[in-house]
Amino acid sequence: MPARLRFTAAILLGGFFLGPVSHHLTAAEGGNPDQGAPVEVAPGGQVVASADNPDASSQWVPEGKWELTWADEFSGKGMPEKWYPMLGYDPEAFKKNEAKGLRWSGATEDSAWMYSTKTGNHILNGSGQLVLRITADKTQSNEHGPKVNAAYLLSGYPDKWDSTEPNNAKWAGKFVSPKEGPLYVSASVRTDQVLGYSTWFAFWLFTETRAYNDEPANGTEVDIVEIVKGEPDYMKYCFNVANHWAKSGGSESKQFNAASRPRPQNYVDVNDKQYHTYGLEWSTDSMKCYVDGKLYYTFTENIPSDPVDMMMLLTMEFKPDSWDPNQGDGRTEGPCVKENDKMREMSRALVDYVRVFKKQP
Repeated sequence: MPARLRFTAAILLGGFFLGPVSHHLTAAEGGNPDQGAPVEVAPGGQVVASADNPDASSQWVPEGKWELTWADEFSGKGMPEKWYPMLGYDPEAFKKNEAKGLRWSGATEDSAWMYSTKTGNHILNGSGQLVLRITADKTQSNEHGPKVNAAYLLSGYPDKWDSTEPNNAKWAGKFVSPKEGPLYVSASVRTDQVLGYSTWFAFWLFTETRAYNDEPANGTEVDIVEIVKGEPDYMKYCFNVANHWAKSGGSESKQFNAASRPRPQNYVDVNDKQYHTYGLEWSTDSMKCYVDGKLYYTFTENIPSDPVDMMMLLTMEFKPDSWDPNQGDGRTEGPCVKENDKMREMSRALVDYVRVFKKQP
């Protein structure tokens, strides 16, 4: 271990301000009694029945035998076939809309802080990756200023009207649930170009019909990873995992940074040019959060054990100061991917794959 470790990751509770923290940690602090044990790669399991996907066969999975049941390797060019932009909550809106305002601050869509777009911000690059980006449009504005257009993809979509559903819409696509056996849901992501102040990348699980209904069994939002950026120094190196099950504040999160106790000895460099694998081992009684095979946190309460239409999401997001009161506004300040007189690309992420494994007896 080098004499001085660069602080290259944190897990930060969304909306909770820790204040600036030092981004260096010395090896000498290893003797501190409040320092946690090193996070090591957990014992791995075995992937079975994946002859059609040799890359998945060699992927790290938790202990046990696992079958690959669903995957997107993002091959080819153009639009992804297994992911759908958020364009509305009913089948008619989904078919006709070119964009959908999200994170409203008022009563109309003109108060949206960001817009999920049908095209322009998510595309297959022809090299085996899905490109996700979030941009500020200098030619259009709403009541908050320059409009922000973003990649906001779900593994499901509102398919047809159904009066038996909570919002009168039946969703279709790929759903995930541990009811029939434990799952390992994973994504390999590169985030060195997630740069813009008050932007973040997220890989998460959500239901659009039963979210936050105070029934954790089927209404939970699970953030497998959120990588957020902002002006404070500690936000250059931070990510978050969380479980939210109620509108009234029912949530659990875990922080790993220089200010947390016990202090971690290992970090994930979310700014390097490498792909990191973020995974969730999910059973009916627990959810274990892994990064590159290392177990960072385990949820044991309020586990979604029988969700009806829990989808996977890959999103780029924006809202000023939503994580820190001094986070900054990436539309007009701070680093960015690229900029011209018409737009400012605040952040970009590359996704190499998303894979879902089911544990075998």
